[in-house]
Amino acid sequence: MATLRTVTLNTGFDDYFTVGEIAWGGVAPMHAFHSVCSGKGISCARTAGALGLPAVAYALVGEADVEVFGARLSDEGITHRLVGVPGSTRHNLTLVDGTGQRVAAHFVAQGFHLTADDVTPLVDAVLADIEPGDVVTLNGSTATGLPDDTWAGLAEAAIERGARVIVDAQKAAFIAALRVPGVFAFKPNDDEILPLPGVADSAAPVSTALRLLRDAGARLPLVSLGADGVAFLDGDVERRATCPVDNAVVSVMAGDAFVAGMAQGLLAGAEPVDCLRHGLAAAAAHVEGLSGSALRSRAVENLARLQL
Repeated sequence: MATLRTVTLNTGFDDYFTVGEIAWGGVAPMHAFHSVCSGKGISCARTAGALGLPAVAYALVGEADVEVFGARLSDEGITHRLVGVPGSTRHNLTLVDGTGQRVAAHFVAQGFHLTADDVTPLVDAVLADIEPGDVVTLNGSTATGLPDDTWAGLAEAAIERGARVIVDAQKAAFIAALRVPGVFAFKPNDDEILPLPGVADSAAPVSTALRLLRDAGARLPLVSLGADGVAFLDGDVERRATCPVDNAVVSVMAGDAFVAGMAQGLLAGAEPVDCLRHGLAAAAAHVEGLSGSALRSRAVENLARLQL
């Protein structure tokens, strides 16, 4: 069975505090707390599981945290392969508005500092497991100290093994991955496109970026616009797609849900634009704070609510 395989080099624990008004210099109540394993590929695999997809999360984790990280993923039903690396796994902070009137604020801690040798066991594990027809997503930042072409090398090797690849990278790692032929899609947002040649100085940066992504060989050139949806090329025509959200609760990790939705479309044999529709539907359900079967049901409903 074709499988989604997500890869994360910078994992973490996301600690969620539900709070009332923040009283700087004073005291205010904390209504609830929970902590989950995080990292963009972990989040992508979590949404994939909610969508009913077969998925495996591959990730680097601090050596001392492998056991607890793996146990938490198992408790969630997330199939995983973890590789321990030097250092501690970071803890990120998310503040959730207890009244539900504000979108949560997310604070990201410093990730790992590694060498290429630290990553080799994880790369070998991913490549050994790939079967033709799988979808491989390369999710998030590369750890400090790694070569800029870390994602590019893995993308190229995965494509050679018959996988469809989605790259959700930033900065120099994103630029390097653009040189790999055969990538299905990259998922930059409207800030992450600025390092692309000519984009920052363009009168129409999104349009310029879309054509650069097309010229790089992406089958689905797209730029995420956050709450304004997604810009993409349908052939030579630039289009926009949005999905209404009734009550925005949390925006962090919406991009990971979008990637999981695109993978759902790919695994179902959908055309590129339909993969994008699945991505938007899943992301909008995530923004409403839904998870599990509730997210899956809303994602199905959202397919009829999309606006192109």
